[in-house]
Amino acid sequence: MSVMSAPRSRSPWPCRLQWLALPLLGAGYQVAAKSASFGLPAGGLTLDWLAGLARNPWTWAMLALEIGSFFTWMSILARIKLAEAFPLSAVSYVLVIAAGWTLFHESPDLLEILGGLAILVGVWLIGAGAREG
Repeated sequence: MSVMSAPRSRSPWPCRLQWLALPLLGAGYQVAAKSASFGLPAGGLTLDWLAGLARNPWTWAMLALEIGSFFTWMSILARIKLAEAFPLSAVSYVLVIAAGWTLFHESPDLLEILGGLAILVGVWLIGAGAREG
């Protein structure tokens, strides 16, 4: 198979479900990372810090989400063009803003909200262009 072409999936549903899963996995990774950071000892990268990280169940959730994201991403890239697939990964940024607000009570500022809206509009425009092309 040429590097320049990728096979297309016969049914669009598996790829669509993976497209939904990808930003959710990315945002889940960030939530797990933030949650893991709460239990770490102060002082940065020390043996005590590494041991605390290894004992933290959120660390293992974070790694599992990253592995799931990797395999989902590879599966998506095997089916569609990179230029069509990559913008979807930006949706996770919007989900992270929403997760920070809802789970960690981190109020988004106006620029974060406007940036999130710009990302969603951009992804929609790229997706609409891919359908037309």
